[in-house]
Amino acid sequence: MVEANKQLAPVSGTSHAAAYFFRFVKSFFRYLLLIAIGIVMISPFILATLGTFKTDLEITAFPPKFLPAVWHWENWSRVWNTDIGQGGTFPRWLFNTAFLAVIVGVSQVIFGSMAAYAFARLKFAGRNAVFNFMLGTMMIPGAVTLIPAYVLMTKLHLIDTYWSLILPGLVGAGSIFTLTQYFKSIPRDLEEAAIIDGATHFQIFRKVILPLARPAILTVLILQFQGMWNAFLQPLLYLNSPDKYVLNVALSIFQQQYKSQWNLTLVGAMFNAIPVLILFFVFSKYYIEGVAYTGIKG
Repeated sequence: MVEANKQLAPVSGTSHAAAYFFRFVKSFFRYLLLIAIGIVMISPFILATLGTFKTDLEITAFPPKFLPAVWHWENWSRVWNTDIGQGGTFPRWLFNTAFLAVIVGVSQVIFGSMAAYAFARLKFAGRNAVFNFMLGTMMIPGAVTLIPAYVLMTKLHLIDTYWSLILPGLVGAGSIFTLTQYFKSIPRDLEEAAIIDGATHFQIFRKVILPLARPAILTVLILQFQGMWNAFLQPLLYLNSPDKYVLNVALSIFQQQYKSQWNLTLVGAMFNAIPVLILFFVFSKYYIEGVAYTGIKG
């Protein structure tokens, strides 16, 4: 019996080594595939960034060159100092876009969290009906409400003002739904303990629910900020003055003015893309956590 075990020992050691080798190869190719996918996904951004330092002839040249022959840093300053008249400059457009994105994002978090707390933690007549009706509004295409919304803004004399974009964006069904799902995942024991201590609903909402819902709140903030930052159709319809343009509208006009200079157009696109990328990478941890926990409870 002892001799049989001695004979099996090398075989067992060989099988462990083979299993370890196959796990190593599997992990190696998995990481290699992820790296390849990452390179494919980020390569357009890298090429666009490098194109901002090239001349227009280098961008359209064939075969294309990866790096510019001479780094033209003046492209960025030239675009930054562009003035299309009536106060239409890139610093002003950046301010307009950031201002509207912050206002809409913060208001969506404030009003959306209040409504989500009512739907998730309070009991009142017609709660499910109101919640389902709110979800139903998400199924309505934006094109259906585009003309009625424009007529309403005209009647209110809000055309060519920031209010035409702020008021419709104060609260949204998507934000309420996301926060409601997250609030439902918070244990009710914490709320019951706060009620025993004499806390009101507002105190529970402010001191118990909101601190625990930070990932979902930041998720909503990022999504609404990005949505307003990338908005094009509504700002195009409601804003007429160059000094009130947002970046996407301004870039379309800028592209028409410099349609043959792709390097300058790429610089303008970078001004639009970089702030959102920075925001996402800074808060990516909370964004992923918020999305992961949103659907825990229905």
